[in-house]
Amino acid sequence: MLMYVAAVMIIELLGFYHPFAWTYAAVFAAVTAAWPYFKLCQSNPMPGMAIICAVALLLVNFLFGQGHEVFAAGCIGLGCVAECLRRFLGNYRGRNGVIASYAVMSLIPFSKSIVLWIDYDTAMELVISRMGDIYAAVMGRMLSKYMFAAMFILTLIFAVVTMWILTKNWRPREFYHVARREDFE
Repeated sequence: MLMYVAAVMIIELLGFYHPFAWTYAAVFAAVTAAWPYFKLCQSNPMPGMAIICAVALLLVNFLFGQGHEVFAAGCIGLGCVAECLRRFLGNYRGRNGVIASYAVMSLIPFSKSIVLWIDYDTAMELVISRMGDIYAAVMGRMLSKYMFAAMFILTLIFAVVTMWILTKNWRPREFYHVARREDFE
């Protein structure tokens, strides 16, 4: 779980260097956090792991001063949806549950930057106070409704394709053979 949170946070922290990395962090995080999420689902198929990851990501963001109400609602809501997908599509029986739940989990960083499109003036005032006028001017040019749609679609495509590649040779846990003492005698 810590590897997943670290992978997402590293991408989000790159936003301090360039506004493109902050605004479109979800697209980059969809690729970098896929491996830790896959390993988490593979080694811990117990219920609730998606919600625990979402809450851990929320707490770390609030610890760094990056959280807000929309992000908190996104973390809790998307974590619950991802957990429902893992449960209904199956984490044990096949890879569809893992792929679908990761596609939803990849939208969590998107819920952090959606404030730029919901409440543009307040978000830009905050950006200007923290990062400066030049950073805000560059960020303001990237915020069209077409870029919003492109970010949403690219995040989902990258998440699904990356997780599909990772789970291609994965055998679900119910097909594993557990060796017993009788097998060796």
